[in-house]
Amino acid sequence: MAATPSSRERSRHPGAVRAWLVWWVLLAALWLALVDTVLVPELVAGAVAAAIAATGAVIVRQQRRLLLRPRPAWIRHAARPLLRTVTDLAPLGRALWRRGVMRRDEHGAIAEVPYGAVGDSSDDATHRAFTQALGSLAPNTVVVVIDRDRRVMLVHQLVPTDDPAANAKPLPEP
Repeated sequence: MAATPSSRERSRHPGAVRAWLVWWVLLAALWLALVDTVLVPELVAGAVAAAIAATGAVIVRQQRRLLLRPRPAWIRHAARPLLRTVTDLAPLGRALWRRGVMRRDEHGAIAEVPYGAVGDSSDDATHRAFTQALGSLAPNTVVVVIDRDRRVMLVHQLVPTDDPAANAKPLPEP
């Protein structure tokens, strides 16, 4: 006789089966898009690969402590870092020329930028994750770490600017 999971066991990981199915469908579709064939061996390989990857995704999903939920208003703040991926190419090219080809002894700089979203709440964790991702998107600026104890963000700039916070802090503080 097969044992059925108790209601307590089912509620421990709500949505795990649904999440696995969604991941499997998305990953199997990605496999089909990449291999661009419907030969049976490829379909079987894709189904198995998608099942393995979906299982890994669900295992990782179950380990999360916080659910990151970005605010819709933050989307408009992503435009500036996206634009900088192009505009920072000129200073990057000059720095590579001066340091790589001309062998000049120039260095980047690490700056400390005040940062306030250091709490344990889901909002602060989401803000930190998106600040690090968007602040590091352009090639000249990389958010190295957010030091929650000191309430600062350490930022490395290949070509130092007068205001590293303008590039490293794309989102308004919560």
